[in-house]
Amino acid sequence: MQIRKSRLRAALAMACAACALPAAAQSDSGDAEAGALVAQQIRQQGFSCAEPVTANRDPSVDDDAVWLLTCADAHYRVRLIPDQAAEVQRLD
Repeated sequence: MQIRKSRLRAALAMACAACALPAAAQSDSGDAEAGALVAQQIRQQGFSCAEPVTANRDPSVDDDAVWLLTCADAHYRVRLIPDQAAEVQRLD
């Protein structure tokens, strides 16, 4: 159980680090990495994301930790919160 929490914290730390990068500085590979990390987080919370397709910051909010995640089987709005579960809203 402790190892799982450590892995989750590491994944969130990397996702939050991706949030800190300016949008203009992110490359396509950066978006792919962010998508994989956000998808991993929501899967651990029980949501379905067969294959992350895109992950972009939500332009409607000023908060850098809000992502629009498109998976092969669903679309989500995800707010990453350090040391807590992410707030996930299915958009389909």
